[in-house]
Amino acid sequence: NEKKNGIKQRGSRGEVKDTAMRAWDVEVNLLLDYKTERTWATTKLKFDNDAGTVGGTFNKLSVDRAFLGGRIISADTYNMDLEFGRRLLNYTFDSKIMFGSYMDGILYKYDQAYDSVGDFYFHGGPFLVNETLDHYAYVGEFGLLNIGQTGLYSKLSSVYWDTKHTSNKTQNRAFRFLPIQWLWGYKFKPFGKVTTFYGAALYNPRAHGTTVSYGKRKAWAWYAGMSVGELRKQWDWSFNVNYQWVQLQAVPDFDGAGIGRGNIAKTGLYSEKTKGEGKALTAGQGVGAGNYKGFAVEVQYLLTRNITVFQAWRQSVNQDPSIKPTFSYKQYEIELIYGF
Repeated sequence: NEKKNGIKQRGSRGEVKDTAMRAWDVEVNLLLDYKTERTWATTKLKFDNDAGTVGGTFNKLSVDRAFLGGRIISADTYNMDLEFGRRLLNYTFDSKIMFGSYMDGILYKYDQAYDSVGDFYFHGGPFLVNETLDHYAYVGEFGLLNIGQTGLYSKLSSVYWDTKHTSNKTQNRAFRFLPIQWLWGYKFKPFGKVTTFYGAALYNPRAHGTTVSYGKRKAWAWYAGMSVGELRKQWDWSFNVNYQWVQLQAVPDFDGAGIGRGNIAKTGLYSEKTKGEGKALTAGQGVGAGNYKGFAVEVQYLLTRNITVFQAWRQSVNQDPSIKPTFSYKQYEIELIYGF
């Protein structure tokens, strides 16, 4: 259920044409992993199509993951690796509200164990954004896990998107982002169930007042939540709940990974479409991946060794009601997954 300024967006009478209130998908993921003592490669092909004899699709295929890697140094307390290729940013980097786009680039990984301190790591590198503009971005994450053998952990991560300016001012605005996130968490195992409490704050220092933001600077975001359980054997279950609070200019419209506001029309923050594509927008028109607050609940249940039932509920409203358009969004999702 998605409403924009009180108007229904999806379904037969929705404002956005050819969209469904209840969407059915047919999805197959083909994964291939290969590993030797010092090298490895992984591939994931994703077939994700709309169901339906008439309205369905039959030709959607994407290379979701394809990279190779090798170990440069293997020492007693530390390792250095290099990986080349494609992955989703959230495959490697940790966030509930960003890292929703792809990384086609080089990843450097440094991991070191300290007996009394914890497990330290840095993962990061450059990746391609747009080859026609020679536009590259940079991502990195520092982490310290199991601090003092207490289960406490911390991660500091960022993506620098604002590395290329052109004569297209709307496109420049779409990439004026340097979100910096600091995450803290605590993992322990009461009653035999792995339990994690986590929370993070995010700030985009590149944000500034624009027409779309009504002259306001909306650069902050935070989220907090908890998870219980892991899926390892039949009858295992897991539960995750989190609350998200994201201002309008905290994350780019093409990199959001949070609840969002639905945005079935896929309207960008500063332009008709994401990534600065299309006509420039003005006050009351920009949507993007921010200006929402809401919560998400996810439950997974391992019905057999191979069959997983996944269910999720997400809902949100505007974080700042004075910045239009006004959205209300609710979504229920259920997946039946067979893995082998």
